[in-house]
Amino acid sequence: MKIWAFLAALAVSPMAVQAGTFAPPKGCNAYLTVQMKSCEVSHHWTCVGDPEGDHWAMSIDGEGPAYLQHLDSEFRWLQGHPQRTDVSRALITNEVDANSLTELLETQRDDFDFTQTVSQNGKQIAVERITGYDRLTGERLTIDGEPLLVTEFEIHVVSSAGGAPSHTTGNQFVSERFRLFFQGHEVETSGGEVFEYDDTPVLFIEPGEAGFLSDRPEFGCDAMMSALSPSGPHD
Repeated sequence: MKIWAFLAALAVSPMAVQAGTFAPPKGCNAYLTVQMKSCEVSHHWTCVGDPEGDHWAMSIDGEGPAYLQHLDSEFRWLQGHPQRTDVSRALITNEVDANSLTELLETQRDDFDFTQTVSQNGKQIAVERITGYDRLTGERLTIDGEPLLVTEFEIHVVSSAGGAPSHTTGNQFVSERFRLFFQGHEVETSGGEVFEYDDTPVLFIEPGEAGFLSDRPEFGCDAMMSALSPSGPHD
């Protein structure tokens, strides 16, 4: 897949996909759009020529394209490309303990320990070590008709460049049908600061359904803009 041409096009015109409909790269087939409650929409696709089970996801928020991710059938983090920086990440293979969605589904728990390179403008600047686990809680729920398994997880990230490690915990959702993780409520601690996110999915939209490949987030944007607005005068 000519993903670098796709990235270059976004870099030249980052708002180009905001004309109403998102378009994956040529030779790729989109199969799912997910609207989340956090003013974010994500699109998922596969591409001719990629290994079996590989897939891509682009998240778009109220400001446009936010994050492009390349994953495999076990949900290994092959590549990550934030869309508003010149930093990218790539998995260092031969992991100590690779992500395994199969193991999670079969044993209810998957531990992981792997590293990824961090590059800026194509030059490696650090290596990050990611450790943690995913565990099925036993809870099942249905969102917009899609059966989901609930997980709890913990992730630690330590960088060779120094700085404070990050620690994230929370709950996510797994679709057995799509073999995908979806984010939920998460709490990240880094450098003494605490950040909370709730990216729980609201709508699962497939080809032929209204809203498929829409580039506009539908939920939570008013609340987000209110949170970013300056405070008014105090009594």
